[in-house]
Amino acid sequence: MEYWKLVWVFVVAFLFGGYQSEGSWEIEKAALFQLKPFFPLVNGEGISWGKGNCCRWDWVECSTSSGRVTRLFLENSCDLEKKDINLGWYLNISLFLPFEELKSLNLGGNNIVGFIHNQGIKRLKLEILDLSDNILSGNNILSHFTEFTSLKTLFLKNCGLQGSIDILKKTIEVDQT
Repeated sequence: MEYWKLVWVFVVAFLFGGYQSEGSWEIEKAALFQLKPFFPLVNGEGISWGKGNCCRWDWVECSTSSGRVTRLFLENSCDLEKKDINLGWYLNISLFLPFEELKSLNLGGNNIVGFIHNQGIKRLKLEILDLSDNILSGNNILSHFTEFTSLKTLFLKNCGLQGSIDILKKTIEVDQT
C-alpha cells in the first residue's frame, strides 16, 4: 500500500512540475497579446506572436523556476510608419502590470513621449528600464520615474532630456546628446 502512495506522489509531482515548465501563465500570455498593437515589430522585423509557450518567443525571457515573464525586449518594435515620427506617442505603462515578476523592460527606440494611465505603477518590480532613443518630454516623464520604487538602472540615452534627475535620493546623469 505504501508503494502506491509513493507512486501517486511522484505522479502528482511530475504533472505539477510539467505544468509549471510550460512557461508563461495564461494571464501573462494574454497580456503579451495586449501589447501587439503597440509593438508589432522587434528590431524592424515582425514579432513572432507564435502559438505555444510564450517563453520561447525571441523577445520574451521567463524565470526557469516559475515560468513567469521576467524580461521583455521591445526595442525598435513600434511601427514608426504608422505613427507620426515627429509627434511620438504616450505609453500606457499599466499594460505591464500583469507581469508579476517583470524585472527588465527594454522600450528603446519606439518614439515614446511619456506615460499615461499609470494606476498601479508602484506594483511593477522593474529593476532595469531602457527608454533610450525615444523622444521623452520634460516634466511629464520625469515625475513618473520616482514611482518605480524597485528601479536600479535607467537608460535614457538620446532622449532629448538634459540635466539630472533626482530619483529616490540618487542622481542619475542623463546623456545630453
